[in-house]
Amino acid sequence: MKPTRTLSAATIFLGVVLVTVAGVCNAATSKTQDNTPPDISGTWERTPDDWFGENPDDPVHPGGPMDLKEPYAREYAALKKKQAAANEAGTPLATTSSRCLPEGMPTMMAALFPIQIIHDDKQVIVLGEYLQQVRRILLDQAMPPKEKLDPKYQGHSRGHWEGDTLVVETQRVRTDVTFYDVPHSEAMTITERIRLKGPDHLENQVVIEDPQVLNTPYRFTFDYKRSNYAIQEYVCENNQIVIDSEGKASLNRE
Repeated sequence: MKPTRTLSAATIFLGVVLVTVAGVCNAATSKTQDNTPPDISGTWERTPDDWFGENPDDPVHPGGPMDLKEPYAREYAALKKKQAAANEAGTPLATTSSRCLPEGMPTMMAALFPIQIIHDDKQVIVLGEYLQQVRRILLDQAMPPKEKLDPKYQGHSRGHWEGDTLVVETQRVRTDVTFYDVPHSEAMTITERIRLKGPDHLENQVVIEDPQVLNTPYRFTFDYKRSNYAIQEYVCENNQIVIDSEGKASLNRE
């Protein structure tokens, strides 16, 4: 019969120590990796290429029709009818673009023109080529009370990382800023969840909440593809656009 080997108490203790140390090291390594946010920097363009529908000047709503309360639903329908008649007559109504005004949030993130993202451990900066717009997302800072925030085109954004996802809340977007012609109230809150789905694929899940204007929160997703495009200077030559008393826009050729 083969002799039975027994381990000494010292050997068993040493083994337990080594396993424990290895476990602590692995846990520390995992924690370090988990706390390192992914690199979402770079230039991004919307995808697929035909995301806007049939007409880039009148993009489709990314989440389908918005469930508007009255009188907003009625006013929106009347506006679209008026726009169609003006376009048919060759005298289109003035738009944010023809007025050379910033797109504001969340339209800026729709990226009709490319956007560039730059970030560090304190903030995420989004640069829009159109009108050289700048959006600042401050990280790990509490949102001040709404009454202390001045209305801005891009609003005020605060963000934090949840694993590989950048979660951003935006408030106090100016009420004269519309989202594809849909208005909003001072109470609107925009929540985004931005994450890499692949090295060259960025996803932005967006929820708009506005109990004054919307019956239900409006949800949609912006998808972007990485681009080698270099953001250019974009200056709006506003003196070329003439807007008459009825809000119709035409090009000044003089």
